[in-house]
Amino acid sequence: MDVFAGIHFYFNPQNNLELMKKIALLFILASFQFSNAQSSCATALPITSELFFVDMITGQAPPTFCTTSGGANNANWYTFTSPTNINVTLTTDLEANNGKDTRFNVYTGTCSNLTCYAGDDDSGSIGTGYLSYAQFIAYAGVTYYIAFDNKWSSAYFQAQLIQTPFVEPPVNFVAQTIATTCDICSAADLNGDYLDDIVTVQSNNQMTVLKQLPAGGFSTSVYALPTLATAPGWSIAAGDFDKNGFNDLVFGGGSRLTIIKANTGGTGFTEVKYPQSIFTQRTNFIDINNDGHLDLFACHDVAQSHAYRNDRNGNLIFDISFFPTLAVGGNYASIWTDYDNDGDQDMYLAKCRGGAPVGDPQRINLLYRNNGNGTFTEVGAIAGVNDGAQSWSTAIEDFDNDGDMDFLLSNISDTNKFYRNNGDGTFTDIYSSTGIAPQVGSWELQTGDFNNDGFIDFFWQNGKELYINNGDLTFTGFNISVNEGGIGDFNNDGFLDIQFGNKIYFNSTNANNWLKVNLKGIQSNANGIGARLEIHGAWGKQIREIRSGNGFSHQSSLNGHFGIGTATQITKLVIKWPSGVVDVISNPAINQSILVTESSTLGVNQNETALFSLYPNPTADVLKIQLKDTNLEIKSAKIFDLNGRLVLEPKIIQNAMDVQALPSANYMIKVETVSGEKHSQQFIKN
Repeated sequence: MDVFAGIHFYFNPQNNLELMKKIALLFILASFQFSNAQSSCATALPITSELFFVDMITGQAPPTFCTTSGGANNANWYTFTSPTNINVTLTTDLEANNGKDTRFNVYTGTCSNLTCYAGDDDSGSIGTGYLSYAQFIAYAGVTYYIAFDNKWSSAYFQAQLIQTPFVEPPVNFVAQTIATTCDICSAADLNGDYLDDIVTVQSNNQMTVLKQLPAGGFSTSVYALPTLATAPGWSIAAGDFDKNGFNDLVFGGGSRLTIIKANTGGTGFTEVKYPQSIFTQRTNFIDINNDGHLDLFACHDVAQSHAYRNDRNGNLIFDISFFPTLAVGGNYASIWTDYDNDGDQDMYLAKCRGGAPVGDPQRINLLYRNNGNGTFTEVGAIAGVNDGAQSWSTAIEDFDNDGDMDFLLSNISDTNKFYRNNGDGTFTDIYSSTGIAPQVGSWELQTGDFNNDGFIDFFWQNGKELYINNGDLTFTGFNISVNEGGIGDFNNDGFLDIQFGNKIYFNSTNANNWLKVNLKGIQSNANGIGARLEIHGAWGKQIREIRSGNGFSHQSSLNGHFGIGTATQITKLVIKWPSGVVDVISNPAINQSILVTESSTLGVNQNETALFSLYPNPTADVLKIQLKDTNLEIKSAKIFDLNGRLVLEPKIIQNAMDVQALPSANYMIKVETVSGEKHSQQFIKN
């Protein structure tokens, strides 16, 4: 009979009694040593074979756990050390364990100072799906401590540690330790210089900001938050909602959310608390009604999500009716995007609810299409993206550079999804042909062109953390040493880095070329959140969107980033602002950051491609509108000064308006038709 791994005892009833006693004593001693060897980190048992048995779990629990499913009372301990860099797959997803429920944690460091490195709860696929599976890189000479805990069961089971050759990824990240740390990270600029900064929040009610310096490195500023009621336990997002030139923050916690508002000059912050109870998940600053001022949306895990309306006076007002979503919980990650290329922001909502049965609305993803008139229609089923496989996060990018946004879903049950945009408002799932492993379970999913080859890559918390886009809607996975964090260019070299915990993972770069785009909104919101960026060249077209709130919890850079591979010229940069203004820059220089102020490239005689033309322009009293399509009918017009302030809503009579009361200056007129089309142009008032 099998007693424990690798030891078999065979008893012959003809043996004498004394021999039986000796064998029994040996069995007791061996069993004691086997059990004791796994009882703590200090006495962890080295893993020396691919397949091994984990005995009844009775040892010491680790001080911290590497999954999100809570603590445990006991654990059995093992170690693994490789003489060379190696890819490791650690799994209990074996047929012998069918029907069992396991969980494990993987640490680096020392027994007195353990740091989570990997772990898994329910990524298995055999039986009930409650078995565990994770992949990680084991670096030469590093000891990894593995704790199988009894969160769900103390029963024995089999485990397998598979080693495969390590292949150097095409993108290398070099870790540098910083003097602060975060679990929920922000990489947005906080001092108005468009360089990506780092925000961390400490338990002693203070916020540490590492401000990137133009010459390299960081300066450290610490801000007291003496009455902080909510730390960013679940999410953080950034945006300048009061248009004072400095980004504000929102902290999403387990029971409340808090705004951290930058003061005039950006030298300090004020806490704005909201009393409404909300189990906050993803948060986003977004101009929901497109009035040029950022509103706020917050996902609610256990009830209807919350909207906060900007009153245009520097305040966000709680108002669910402002953007009413389905009045149920399970709301995990909202991503705002223009999926149908009609010029306004739609929203995709990833949903997940533990224990909810298949078909429960708490776990069915929703797609809210912007109708262009201040209302939204839920069209998930029509579009074919109403997935119900418990989604934590969604990456929305133009992965194939065909001019529209595709959806990649990270699920925790069934299968992940890769919805390719068909260009007609519908999507087709092509996950099985992408080369992405079928493993589920990652709660984070984030994107960027990490090798600057012109195609969007992604990384997540499943095995093979980084997937490089091959440019043909297939991806190749690689192991790297980080699987989530805030994405930004932390040394201003044009390559995307990652910040998580107490480390910056600097991209070691290559010879590929790039362009970064910084936006200053005037009529639109100050950050240009919701803007569509395009670059054109010999390769065709690439598009990006500026977003607040990335992945499930982090905030990445608010700057647009493009890689262009070995190409040496961009023929055109196009910025399509939320206001309808379109700025065009011909032949921008490469390998630079370019600052574009809204309307800065619009000339008064550049109206031939617009929805309408203006005449006379300049004008002293009456401004007339000539529509290019005579079947269109004007619904309204608004006139803004070039600081984005609404100065006149003229009455339109026979497509003409009286503007003689305006002081002499340059202005922007925004016209909307009855059918919802919008366009803006400049004019001069004499």
